[in-house]
Amino acid sequence: ELDQLELAAKKLEIRRVERAQNVADVQAIWEAELAKSFVVGNPQKLLDTGLSLHLTLDENSGEQTNDAVDPKRTGKIQGAAKWVTGKQGGAIELDGQSYVDLGDVGGFEHSEPFSVAAWIFLASSEASTVMSRMDDANAFRGYDLIIEQGKPAMHMIHRWPDNGLKVIARKPISLNAWHHVVMTYDGSAKAAGVKLYVDGQEQPLDVSSDKLNGKGTIKTDKPFHLGRRSNAAPFRGLIDEVRLYRTTLSPPDAEKFAAGQEVAAIAEILKTPLADRTPAQLAQLRQHYLEHVDEPHREIMAELANVAKQKTELEKSFAMTMVMQEMPQPRQAFVLDRGQYDQRGEAVTAGVPSSLPPLAEGSTADRLALARWLVEPSHPLTARVAVNRWWQQLFGTGIVETVEDFGSQGAWPTHPELLDYLATHFSGAAKSNGSIQPWNVKSLLKQIVLSATYRQSSRVTPELLERDPTNRSLARGPRFRLPAETMRDNALAISGLLTNRLGGPSVKPYQPDGLWEDVSVERRAVYKQDAGADLYRRSMYTFWKRTCPPPGMTTFDAPDRETCVIRRALTNTPLQALVLMNDPTYLEAARKLAERILQEGGATDSERMKFAYRMAVSRDPRDSEQVLLLMVLQPARDRFLADKASAEKLVSVGVSLRDEDLEISELAAWTTLSSVLLSLDETITKE
Repeated sequence: ELDQLELAAKKLEIRRVERAQNVADVQAIWEAELAKSFVVGNPQKLLDTGLSLHLTLDENSGEQTNDAVDPKRTGKIQGAAKWVTGKQGGAIELDGQSYVDLGDVGGFEHSEPFSVAAWIFLASSEASTVMSRMDDANAFRGYDLIIEQGKPAMHMIHRWPDNGLKVIARKPISLNAWHHVVMTYDGSAKAAGVKLYVDGQEQPLDVSSDKLNGKGTIKTDKPFHLGRRSNAAPFRGLIDEVRLYRTTLSPPDAEKFAAGQEVAAIAEILKTPLADRTPAQLAQLRQHYLEHVDEPHREIMAELANVAKQKTELEKSFAMTMVMQEMPQPRQAFVLDRGQYDQRGEAVTAGVPSSLPPLAEGSTADRLALARWLVEPSHPLTARVAVNRWWQQLFGTGIVETVEDFGSQGAWPTHPELLDYLATHFSGAAKSNGSIQPWNVKSLLKQIVLSATYRQSSRVTPELLERDPTNRSLARGPRFRLPAETMRDNALAISGLLTNRLGGPSVKPYQPDGLWEDVSVERRAVYKQDAGADLYRRSMYTFWKRTCPPPGMTTFDAPDRETCVIRRALTNTPLQALVLMNDPTYLEAARKLAERILQEGGATDSERMKFAYRMAVSRDPRDSEQVLLLMVLQPARDRFLADKASAEKLVSVGVSLRDEDLEISELAAWTTLSSVLLSLDETITKE
C-alpha cells in the first residue's frame, strides 16, 4: 500500500511540473484581464502571500494579542509580560516566565512549505525560543525557531534524535539590539530546504542533524507559543512584528522586512512593465498564479496533499525501531590500561575466542558475522544454553543447574547426553526425525512436554525424597510454584477477567497508595492506576518502576531488574499468603469467579463446588475436599446473612461491576470460597 501511495505521488508530481511549465499563455491572459482593473482605477487586492498570522503587537495594554490576518484569532498572554515601545510601534517584553499562547495556528506538516519572521531584542544569552509549536514530552515533536548560544537555530522533529532535523547559524547575534530573523522551509524534509536570515542577510548554516525521513508527522496537539517551547527554553527580551506564512519567502522578501518594508504585492508587480520585472518578481508572480489561480494546478496540489496525508497516516501505524549500521572502515580498538580510555595499550581486532570455532572463512568480523557464527550448527554453546533455559522453564531446574554460567565455574550437566541430543537437534547439527525442527522453539517444547520424563507424576516417596531432594535424577515430574507474573495471570484467567489483547504500552494495575511518592524527590511521582480492560492485561505489560517495582510481584520473588537474573529465587513467606488473601487483584478475581460459579456452575452446592474446582485446579474435588469446602462455605453464608455491610464491602473490592442480580450475601460467601481456591497450593503450583 505504501508503494502504491509513493507511486501515485510521483505521478502527481510529474503532472504538477508539466502543468507549471505550460501555463505561460493562460497566465498572460490572466495578467491582461487584471491590467484592465488598474486602467479603470479599480485595483484589486490580489496579494495572497500565504500569510497565516501577523501579530503587530501594538495593543499597548490588555492580556491578549490580536491577529491582523484573522481578527477573531487572539493570543492569550501567560505571566507578567509588559507592553513596551518596539521596532515598529509597540512590542511585548517577556521575562522568561511569560509567553503568548496562540492556540491552534501554525500546524504545518513536514511536507508543507512555510516561513516565520519576527523582530527580536535579546536580553539574555541563554537558550531562548522565539516561537514554536512543539511537544517537549513527546520526543520534542514539532518545530521551533530558537536562539542557542546566541545563534538562530531551527528544529523540525517527529521524534528526537532519530527522526528530525536541526540547523544553526554560524554567527551569533548581539544582545540588547534589534534584529530581524526569518526562517524559511521548502517542504523537502531536508536540512538543505531550510534557510535562516538575520537582518535581511542569508546566514551560513551548520547542519546538526538531517534525519527527518519523511515518515511520521511533525504535527502536535500542543498550541503555538510565542516565547517558549511547550515547557522549556523561555525567551527573555522583546518581540515585535511576528508573521507566519504558508509559503517559502524569498531572499528579497527577507531584505524588505529587515528594511521595514512590506513584501511586494502582486498588484505592484503587475504594475511593473514585463521587461523591468526582476527574476524574483517573475518567480513570485508565477508561484502566486499556480497556487491561487490556476485550477488544474490547484487540483493536482490537493491530490498531492491527500496522498501525503494517507501516507502519513499509514506510516503512523508502522512500528519503528532504531537500527545500527556498520562503519565503512572499522575504528581501531585498543586494550585500555586499567580501563582508562586515554591509556591505550596493544591494538586489537574483532574476533572470537580461539577455544571456539572460527568465523566463517572470508567473512568480515562485524555484527552480522557474529550473529551467523552464533547460530552455526557447529557452535557448541548457543543451542545448549538455549535448550537448557527452556528445560529450566519446564522443570524448574536446568540440566546444567547454573543456567547463567556454562564456564569452568558452572555446574556439570546431570544428563550430558540428553543435553547434547536436544541441542544438536535444535540447532540442526544432527538429523532429526521431524520432531524437533531447527531453531523452532515450539517444536522443541512439544518434544519435551510429550516425553515420558515430563509426564511423570510429581508425587515423591519419602525414600526418593531423601535420596534426591532436588530431583536432579529426573525420577519424578517437575513441581514448583508458578512465577509471580503467571500466578497473577492465572487468577485473572480463572475469573474471566484476563484481557488477551497483544501489544501496546505498559499498564498500571492495582497497587497500594503512596508507594511512588515515598521514593520520589519531593513526592512528585504519582502512580495513576489504569482503568477498564487495561487493569486486567497480562503481567508482562505491567509498568515497572526501577525504584519501586510492583509489590504484588516482588513478594513472589519477581526480580527487581537492577541486574539480569536468569534463575529466580523461590521463597516461602507469610507475606505471600497475605497477598493472595488481601490484594485487590486476587479478591476481585475471587468475586468474578464466584459470579461465574453462581451463573454457570449449576443449581446445587455440590455442582458448583465441582465447577469451581475444575476452573481452579482442572479436576473434580474428592469427597473429603467437598466436606472441607462446605465447612468454609456455610459459615460464610451465615456470617454474611447476618452482616450485609461486610458482604457489601467484600464484593465491592475492585473496579469491575458486580452482577446486581445475584444475592449479595450468597455472592460474598462464594467469593470467600473462591479466594480459598485461588490460594490453594495446587492452584499456584506447577505439578
